[in-house]
Amino acid sequence: MQAVTIRQASLEDTPAIARIINASWRAAYVGIVPQEMLDALSDEKKQSQLAAGLEQYPKMRYYLLEADGVPVGATCLHPAREEDLPEAGEFSFFYLLPAFWRSGYGTLLLAHVEREAKTRGYPILCCWTLEENVRAIAFYERNGFRRDGARQVVTIGKSLEVVRYIKVFP
Repeated sequence: MQAVTIRQASLEDTPAIARIINASWRAAYVGIVPQEMLDALSDEKKQSQLAAGLEQYPKMRYYLLEADGVPVGATCLHPAREEDLPEAGEFSFFYLLPAFWRSGYGTLLLAHVEREAKTRGYPILCCWTLEENVRAIAFYERNGFRRDGARQVVTIGKSLEVVRYIKVFP
């Protein structure tokens, strides 16, 4: 494993985060999200959305994982969006460049966001994932997250089910 740093990201990091997210989508969601949606992903549009998120939500934090100084993973942390978990923290994105999957970097990044959640006083951490994203589900379950029964339907070129995973801190 290369030398790893994980740090809070700034507005200047949003282009790198956008590239990580879109590269991960293009690999992870093949056969789940319609291909024309994956082909249409724009780093510039995603970067603009990320920048707006930082500006509009003061409690939003982005984190960047770098391997030997190169950005390869990103996540975020903010108060949970759903009213049934008023005390929880949530990460609404968690992505690594595909070349870094299954190599320990995701575990390091998840451990970091868990520490940040605890530091910010969240007794629960949650995330939503596409129900068909078996790779992500296996990762979250290996790391102590459990499905809590909450579901939603999102539209990404077609209707897709998302399921919520939570981790309660001791």
